[in-house]
Amino acid sequence: MTAPTRTTGRDSAPLGGRRRLTYFHGQLLSAQDLRQEQTYFRARHRLHNLALHGHGVAYGLWTRPVPPPSGHCPDPERAAPWLEVTDGLALDRVGDEVIVGRDARPRFDLWSLLDDHERIRAEEDIRRGAEGITVYLTIHHCEQPVDNVRAVHTEGCEGVPHLAYAHIREGFALRATTREPDPEPCDPPHPDTPRCGDDRGYESSADCGDGRVLGPGLLLARVERVRPDRPLHARQVHPEVRRPLSRRPPTVITSIGWPHGDRLTTRQARRLLGTDGVRIRFSRRVRTDTLRDPGVADLFQITGGHGVHGTVLRLETRIDVGGSGGTTGTAEGTAEGGHETTDLITIRQTDSEYLNDGDRILLVLRTPFVLDVCGDPVDGTHVGGLVPRPGGPIAHRTGLLPPDGSGPRTSGTGQGGAGVFESWIFIDNKRPRPPNEDARDTAGDDAGDADDGEGEGDGYAGDASGSDGEGRT
Repeated sequence: MTAPTRTTGRDSAPLGGRRRLTYFHGQLLSAQDLRQEQTYFRARHRLHNLALHGHGVAYGLWTRPVPPPSGHCPDPERAAPWLEVTDGLALDRVGDEVIVGRDARPRFDLWSLLDDHERIRAEEDIRRGAEGITVYLTIHHCEQPVDNVRAVHTEGCEGVPHLAYAHIREGFALRATTREPDPEPCDPPHPDTPRCGDDRGYESSADCGDGRVLGPGLLLARVERVRPDRPLHARQVHPEVRRPLSRRPPTVITSIGWPHGDRLTTRQARRLLGTDGVRIRFSRRVRTDTLRDPGVADLFQITGGHGVHGTVLRLETRIDVGGSGGTTGTAEGTAEGGHETTDLITIRQTDSEYLNDGDRILLVLRTPFVLDVCGDPVDGTHVGGLVPRPGGPIAHRTGLLPPDGSGPRTSGTGQGGAGVFESWIFIDNKRPRPPNEDARDTAGDDAGDADDGEGEGDGYAGDASGSDGEGRT
């Protein structure tokens, strides 16, 4: 019997893989060798960026409209959708840096960035009565050969020394399209993605015929109601759609169907909890099978007002997918990986517990148990209680910006899978009635307040379904 041969690290090295140059005295190096050396280290650098940092916007690159000039003689060319991009840094989807310096700050007519076919279609839509079009602005890493020089030495039988570019200039390019981008994949792409062209349709190989090489685009903003003859306003520009720098951005809660911490009358709360339901929308689709486990979502009634205080009652609830009353057993949405998914759920009360003046209704959604389409838990930490209502105003506090500096607040700390989502409202039958409250609610509150003044609320059949209301208050 012979002892097994021990292999060294060099003997067990893979036969394939990348190659790099080794140097020795008297070696003849060609231009091809040096180009391969650059390719090797650039590929390692891209892989490092994607594997450790991911892709997206690291800082800056804010998009904002340029106001038209004021005065009696405005420039007619500025009566157009002009935008500017601030300085910043991003990593694209193949690991290249996209850098806009402080001295750059490009200003451009957004309409002029569309290609000819999209402009023609958009103008036809506007002539048919459309208010405007939605445009998606992207930024790309761009490389272009510069500094044309004549070689001092020829190879082989070449006669006259030929001209060649001495340097590659790295910069950025801005593009716009009316085509909605595809959802971001769960995992970052491999850095060996073809360099010319974009799999989202923002670029095609024909755009590289002038020597430039454009990397895949990063979405900077969605601009709504764009017209060629009107300037833009800040409310039309939505930079919150861009991707923050990360390997996999956590799924967060983007809206909740009640105003956090607000005061509702008994009748309003009954309709909200039982009929309309509390809608919760996610930034990415989640798997409905992770919502079926009992205890994932709870509504608690904490008694207050006159009499006994602090008693906690758990209200019976169910989770519906979407706003149409369909249960998770018949989840709507697309099947991904064998699981049904959705980006909207509705939590409804199904029992007839009284809601009394002074009570607090506490919603708890245990988001670490809710998995998104990538298998990651939802980041549900309700930071500052500023997640807005669906279609409601942006929940900002004076002097407090959202985590990414723009757009509405969401849940989450950016670390992924952190915390449990909690939110609450109070039952207050003595609050001032808003002037726009409809007549049905006014009549109902008058009748309900007469009973609720004694500390009791009206029971109701909380299993009513079929309404897709937004939980109006």
